[in-house]
Amino acid sequence: MNREWHKEHKMPRTVTAKERVKWHLEHVRNCSCRPFPQGLLPRLSEKQRSKMSHPPQRQGSGNSE
Repeated sequence: MNREWHKEHKMPRTVTAKERVKWHLEHVRNCSCRPFPQGLLPRLSEKQRSKMSHPPQRQGSGNSE
């Protein structure tokens, strides 16, 4: 966990969805304490996904037999 990054980048209590996505993108770039939230994946653009070092995959999007 990157404690210094967390100390300097606290998420405000009231944020827009766009601001929340931006914060979490910066978080996964700077800290490995947890992955990008699955619930925000639909809000990512392809450009944003491509900038992630390990783009997250949406769970349950395939058919399992």
